Order: sequence, then structure tokens, then C-alpha cells
Amino acid sequence: MTRPRSSAPSVAISPETLARAPHLGPLDIVDHALRVAASTMYAELPALIGEPHPWNPEPPDLVAARRMMSQMARFARAIERYRRTLAPLLAPPLLPSLDDIDF
Repeated sequence: MTRPRSSAPSVAISPETLARAPHLGPLDIVDHALRVAASTMYAELPALIGEPHPWNPEPPDLVAARRMMSQMARFARAIERYRRTLAPLLAPPLLPSLDDIDF
């Protein structure tokens, strides 16, 4: 499972962010758990790396593992999209510069 790379920044977990959106804490834990689970599955079943052989049918446990890895990747992408969507909403308000204030 590879992490998607995007141009839009994601929301960084900080105390200020969690004060504004506490539900991001558990989502960050889930995202980390998905990465750990994917790494563990790749270590346990190295046949998951790469595409299946076109003429050799895979055993049912490997087919199920591929399906689960695909669903885990899709869920990780959904979490990342959600965090990128929230980024502008959770950004701290910009303070006006002193040049913009009329004296």
C-alpha cells in the first residue's frame, strides 16, 4: 500500500488542530494502523508485492489478502482526501499585517 502524493497539504496533528477537530486523532491512529497492517501483510505474504501471475491461479487466502489490501489502500486514500479537505478550514486565521492597517 503506497501513500498518495498530492500537492495540497494535509492537516498536521497538533494540540490546536485537535482542539478544533478532535475526530482527527482517531483517524490518525487508524491511518497509522493501516500502514502497520500493510507492512505486516507484505512481510508475511511477499507474493502480494507485484501483480499475480496471469496463468497460475492464486490460493484463496492470497486472493482474500489482495482484496483486503486494495480496500485498505482505498480507505487510506479516503482518510487523506478528508484531511486535505479540512486543511483550509482548520488553518489558523491570518492576522492582518501592519502594512494593511490605516493609522
